[in-house]
Amino acid sequence: MRFVFSLLTLSLAFANAGGADAQEHKAREHARAAAVAAAKAHGKDPVVSMEEPARSYFDWGAVIHPNGEVMSVRDGSVAASMGVRTGDRLLQIDQQKFSGQALGDIIAYLEGLEHGSELIVIVARDENTKTLVGKVAATVIPGWRLEVDVANEQVDIADSNACGRISVFATPPQTRDLYPAYFSEIDGENAPPRRSIIKLSPGKHMIELHELISDPWVRRKKGIQQAKAIEIDIKADTTYYLAAKFVREKRLSTFNEEYWQPVVWREIEQACEGD
Repeated sequence: MRFVFSLLTLSLAFANAGGADAQEHKAREHARAAAVAAAKAHGKDPVVSMEEPARSYFDWGAVIHPNGEVMSVRDGSVAASMGVRTGDRLLQIDQQKFSGQALGDIIAYLEGLEHGSELIVIVARDENTKTLVGKVAATVIPGWRLEVDVANEQVDIADSNACGRISVFATPPQTRDLYPAYFSEIDGENAPPRRSIIKLSPGKHMIELHELISDPWVRRKKGIQQAKAIEIDIKADTTYYLAAKFVREKRLSTFNEEYWQPVVWREIEQACEGD
């Protein structure tokens, strides 16, 4: 099973780099779970696609009673930064007058405001009228697309009922300088295209991989990148997860592409039967 999970916009920011890594890992795990569920739900369909466009919403940060009175103001919100206070009575937001208008319409107007636009609010406070000005800080939810290629989950090239697996499906941990890769050749033969899991007979096999390293420090020479080989002694009922290991101290070396090497980063016992 192969999936593509691509963000159509990158407007969503995280608090720090460590948090971003954790969020990305969590998002990938959710995408995988969704891919599995989609495959099961659509039965024998060869490809399943789901997507949702980018959207945003604005939470002003003030709770308004139907009579227009401000019941509470959340600390750190746009309403708080504008100087809105509990007990104020809402009169107008931009050109939207509160009098004679349903509260739901005012809330819908606020939620639809664009990020960065100016917001003018008029309130009654004690015996005075106050005009408060602020900037809209909308929350942006990136658009996404999930494509599940059900037909290309794995291929069986084992020559016996006993088998093990090699896989580039699982995303390796970049915190260990491990990056995705794809199969180039298996024992001197071209690898089946678009396959991320391959069943092999027990014994020694020569696997060639191409790297998909995204680290900005990588320096590649021009032209077609060469594949690199790793020999694996396949055991029955065992899955070997492969990746491209980024050799950071040789990140500027293009000679023989010394900046990376193929590795087995995970090995687990898993029942495997040849077709």
